[in-house]
Amino acid sequence: MSYQLKQHISPVYDLLSSLMVYYKCSKAFDLDNQWIKKVKNELDNDFITELDSISLPFPLIALLIWRCPDTSKVDAIIKWLDTLTAGEVFEQVSPFLLEDVPNEIGTIKKNTIHVFKQWYSAYYKDQESDIQKVLLQEKNRFEDHLRNFGPEKTVEMLCNGLIVEEHPELKEVILIPVYHTKPVNVIFDDFKGFMIILYPVEAIEVHDSMPPNSLMRMTRALSDEKRLRILKILSSGNRSFSDLVQLTDLSKSNLHYHLSLLRTAGLITIHHVPFSNQDKYGVRAGVFDDVKLMLESYVFH
Repeated sequence: MSYQLKQHISPVYDLLSSLMVYYKCSKAFDLDNQWIKKVKNELDNDFITELDSISLPFPLIALLIWRCPDTSKVDAIIKWLDTLTAGEVFEQVSPFLLEDVPNEIGTIKKNTIHVFKQWYSAYYKDQESDIQKVLLQEKNRFEDHLRNFGPEKTVEMLCNGLIVEEHPELKEVILIPVYHTKPVNVIFDDFKGFMIILYPVEAIEVHDSMPPNSLMRMTRALSDEKRLRILKILSSGNRSFSDLVQLTDLSKSNLHYHLSLLRTAGLITIHHVPFSNQDKYGVRAGVFDDVKLMLESYVFH
């Protein structure tokens, strides 16, 4: 039996994703070190020092957002968290976590409220309206895909090649559109019976003379011989990360880098087995037709 698929749209998740970009500084994100420098220029020095000293457990905070009765605005979750004692926060999350609730749950709650307030005021408030419009456009796309293709294919299409395999313990997958961590899927599967996926959405591109970001990712990913060789290997069947380490003679870090570029370009699939480390990679069906169509659409129109 397939898992149930639901969508949850809220600016609070995207605020969380913007903090993830700030903290993680990953090359996989479109928003790079230049974005972080720009944001830091707009932040108070004391707040920057506080951010650098605080560690935020993002999966746990995502779970708290999911549990909040009102996620329409950032203020709503801040007010809700503020009303909860540490014991009540424990009760909100403990039934859903695979691991024990952290002992410092009260401190985590306090830090989350403080960071959310400051980050929203200093950065996210000015972005919220435009980003919310982009996120809300996903509602119709999600409903159309789910109606026409079913849960597994909808995840694969919206998450750019991610295939969540069925699992007897997996009852529900929650897809959440976010802007800041694009083009990466952020998977939280630390929960009992369900998983949360923050999937990337693009801002509306208005410059007709510029190639779309999705086309640029594809052409960059295809411009390296190591990545072409990985695609050649995957054409014969799905492979695990360990398989690819042996077959490519690449170091783990180097292979991870190349797979990341292929994944965010939508050129490969990742078959994700929930609650395990058994993911496998494959070539995405029809992807080279997509490259051809996107290139022709840009060049000739």
